Amino acid sequence: MPNIRQPSSCILSKLEQTFVDVPSAEGARESLQHITSKPHVAGTPGDLEMAQYVHDRFSSFGIPSVEVQPVNALLSNPIQSSLELVDSNSGSVLFTASLSEDTLDLDTTSDTWLRNHTYNGYSPSGDVTAPLVYANYGRPEDFRELEGMGVSVDGAIVIVRYGHCFRGLKAMNAQARGAVGTIIYSDPQQDGFKRGPTYPDGGWRPSSSVQRGSCQFNSLCAGDPSRAANPRSVEKVCGFSKEELVPAIPVMPISQSSKSHSSSSHQYGDAEPLLRALGGEAAPDRFQGGLDFSYTVGPSSGTMVKMVVENEEHVGPVWNVIGTVPGALPEGLDRPVVLGNHRDAWVFGAVDPNSGTASLIELARGLGALLAEGWKPMRTIILCSWSGEELGMLGSTAWGEEHAEGILANAAAYLNVDSAVSGHILRVKATPSLGGLVKGVLTDVQDPDSGGSLLDAWSGDLQMLGSGSDYAVFLAHLGIATVDFEFQQDEAAEYGVYHSIYDSFSWVDNYGDPGFRYFQAASRVWGLLALRLATSDVLPFDPPLQAAALQDYVNALSPRASSSSSGSSDEDAGNVGGSLVLSETDLVPLKDAVEAFRAAADKGAGSDGGGGGVGVDSAAEAADWLEVADLNERLAMTERRFLVDEGLPGRQWFRHVLQAPGLYLGYAAESFPGITQALSDGDLELAQEQVHVAAARIEDAATFLTGDEGRR
Repeated sequence: MPNIRQPSSCILSKLEQTFVDVPSAEGARESLQHITSKPHVAGTPGDLEMAQYVHDRFSSFGIPSVEVQPVNALLSNPIQSSLELVDSNSGSVLFTASLSEDTLDLDTTSDTWLRNHTYNGYSPSGDVTAPLVYANYGRPEDFRELEGMGVSVDGAIVIVRYGHCFRGLKAMNAQARGAVGTIIYSDPQQDGFKRGPTYPDGGWRPSSSVQRGSCQFNSLCAGDPSRAANPRSVEKVCGFSKEELVPAIPVMPISQSSKSHSSSSHQYGDAEPLLRALGGEAAPDRFQGGLDFSYTVGPSSGTMVKMVVENEEHVGPVWNVIGTVPGALPEGLDRPVVLGNHRDAWVFGAVDPNSGTASLIELARGLGALLAEGWKPMRTIILCSWSGEELGMLGSTAWGEEHAEGILANAAAYLNVDSAVSGHILRVKATPSLGGLVKGVLTDVQDPDSGGSLLDAWSGDLQMLGSGSDYAVFLAHLGIATVDFEFQQDEAAEYGVYHSIYDSFSWVDNYGDPGFRYFQAASRVWGLLALRLATSDVLPFDPPLQAAALQDYVNALSPRASSSSSGSSDEDAGNVGGSLVLSETDLVPLKDAVEAFRAAADKGAGSDGGGGGVGVDSAAEAADWLEVADLNERLAMTERRFLVDEGLPGRQWFRHVLQAPGLYLGYAAESFPGITQALSDGDLELAQEQVHVAAARIEDAATFLTGDEGRR
């Protein structure tokens, strides 16, 4: 992805300045304190109560149309669980895991009944007793390394640590190799005392903290694995049955496997006794974590692990809140701008997701101030508070699939914020064509720490979008240009209390964003992105940035195609140096298509965050609004041309050929996913086929961008 940190000439308009002056740190703090005053897990009474709160706040600001919309979905809830280390011969219990999080004096909401319910959503119930094997992060390469050591997980319970891939895929990988259960723990190397002081003395994960989360196989298909709200079956929508999208073996999260380095606690987490009892060969260096002993891989000898999980599933409602500010353009010319954040949380969710919810409420307050002065946007703005994201983007995916042929058919962009604020380090993921818009907005919003612009505080790295948040259906399935951003605690790690009871108002108030200054900044950034999309005569898309990104994606394939280091010719293809590669000749169709897109993009001046486009530099140069409308159609709808109706190989719901979550990553994106996955799977013929598929979509996008053919 090209680095786009460069000077910008954007200046706030009077309208934008009026908006920017409204969101306040105090307002965000008030909203967050209310939302985090009680648990609001998806589908519970707390979830409905907070949906009504968001509805009432939007309505009080004058948002013209606000609705609470129930959506039926498959829900997963805990009943009880237990975990024991037992003597293989006598059956005596050597250790019993607490499976509970400690109450903390600093954190007034930590004494909640949910501290005793640490679970993974969509884990089936199960009662298994088996030897234990340690498999690092639970990636395919980790299991291959175990196999190379002669260690089998067939018939074993696998213990893995969080990090590097989505938790559900850890279970998927273990299950595929015959494991009978999966335990997932938080290692101090990832987000505990190895990162810094632990909560309540610092912001990192304390000993008893547990990361809950869904264990759905999210890289196969997003959304409700039963599709309860969709008239089409999950098999038709996803290409998989419900049973193929969730684990068949029990999955359990447990607490940090370390002695707490907090002055207030010296208790051990639940994973450490299990890891110490493993035995077997020494683990490879890359398997070693943050504990003060050498890790081994097992299988355990003389001990077994007894794992009991009892969860229940049922179909019930979750509640989306949809607020609409109608645009002035007629329906045929309107290009709606959709903003979304989920509201449901594993417990309180002060960072994830309600730092985003509080920011969205302040954004709505700003829009209300403009509406009170008689303003009306050119294009419709839709504010969405989703529910069910934590289980698998339930609410947003259902809404996206329902409205794909309706209001979303012509949508210009989707602007997502999930965990808006856990610190002060800005991360931005976006469709490359919106890079200029992002840059311009960051130029015009002040960084609370430095007093300079957020552009100067930002690395300039515009990252790809994978999955794990509500933007999945909009970009990966519907091809709508997307932006997602957040202020992080750390560049290399998730914030320390992620998905635990300690993701609370107290944590945010003390460590995440004391003073709530970055909450205010998030509202300003989010709102300005929306306003510039909703009010610019010419949509602020930048096709040359998309072209530059495409070239980067091709360059990323080049190490696979280049065989210079192996001494083979460019015409050779196959296994070079042990890795499957494509030849330079194989890549010619893709390179030609990217060059065609670059030429199409260069026919017009790409926007710099405030306008521009292809064939016409500004609305003033257009003969009439029909010409501007034609230009805006090309700018907004080009992203749809990167979709394939049949979807990616083996996962039809993901239809975008340029970027998708890695099949074994879940969160992180891969460029040209059809090609890269085929190469990883050792299928050279499919990789070559996918080169032609991607090239065809890019060529079609280039033709569409220049207006030489009809519209999709």
